[in-house]
Amino acid sequence: MEENIIVGAGFAGLVAAINLARRGREVLVLEKEARVGGSPLFHPSPEGTPVDTKALEKYIGIDISPQAAGPAVAPFQVGGAVAYGKMIPADMNAISSLVIERGPRSTSLDTYLYNIALAEGVKFEFGHALWSNDDVAKLPPGTIIATGLNFEGFDATRMPYKTSFHFVARQTVPDTESNHVTVYHGNFTRDYCYTSSMNGIQFAHAFQRDPIGRDTLKAFEEQVFLSEGLEFKSWEHFTFPVPAASIHTPRLFAGDKILAGTLSGCMESYMFFGMLGALVSGKIAAMAVEDKAVALDEFKLATSSFASAYMLKKLTGPVPHTLQKYGLRFALSHAFDWPFATRIIREAMPGWKNCVRGSGLES
Repeated sequence: MEENIIVGAGFAGLVAAINLARRGREVLVLEKEARVGGSPLFHPSPEGTPVDTKALEKYIGIDISPQAAGPAVAPFQVGGAVAYGKMIPADMNAISSLVIERGPRSTSLDTYLYNIALAEGVKFEFGHALWSNDDVAKLPPGTIIATGLNFEGFDATRMPYKTSFHFVARQTVPDTESNHVTVYHGNFTRDYCYTSSMNGIQFAHAFQRDPIGRDTLKAFEEQVFLSEGLEFKSWEHFTFPVPAASIHTPRLFAGDKILAGTLSGCMESYMFFGMLGALVSGKIAAMAVEDKAVALDEFKLATSSFASAYMLKKLTGPVPHTLQKYGLRFALSHAFDWPFATRIIREAMPGWKNCVRGSGLES
């Protein structure tokens, strides 16, 4: 039997592998790192995202609800935003959000999906990276490439990208700490920063599409202390690619190869939410192995909000902070109370429409 190869053991690669294996196919996953869980620079980390687990299960065939995935997925206990110094509580249930642990630990969703893949007979080879377009060319037609936030994958597939700049910190806290995400907007970034906690990890992330300096980090640290009383001692700085180079970024195919996850542009292009898009695009990539036309239709639906989010960021990015301050405070104070606003937020997530369409669940 012909072996299906998947490059990348992130969410997209693992979902694709599970779905192909369940169709009776032999599947080999090639992963750059020495284990699942992504880059040690960024993970382990708690992340929040809108996701309807019932609708998602119907679409990808995998239950990631808190009842099934255990500690890897949990409801929010605290959610909110700090808009230019003002703390604004957020009803995360209004947008169906959950906190998810990413990374190599036994309590992560990566490990949960990896164990399912192993049970389905998927084989893994670790320490295998794509370095060039020649490496891609040597892979068989129909190979799924899902290399996530890695420059090598973007360069090897000639996928355009924008370099983003990051500071991250993490520390251990008691497991009783609340499952939370607090998003920060302020003079210190043209994008956003956040803090989060889950399963004994407390995490902080300062992010921007343009170069980011220590002055930004210091301002963010001060705001975190004033708003939450949190202090982080050690920070790491790094860059990674994001699929935001063009309004036309999303693409399912690169020659005779299939793209999935972040590499395919199945990522929300305003704030770069990518977990739901990765899970759904893994299923779409598995579809593409057998029916490219059907998969392409599904991919177009999954990324149908990319252009509008991209243009919104282009239009609002240059707005002076003095105007953004009042606009964000107003929007965040009301967004979770207005049904049409919460619907827009959810449907902006790549893959949301695929999951709710035909599921019988309200979107």
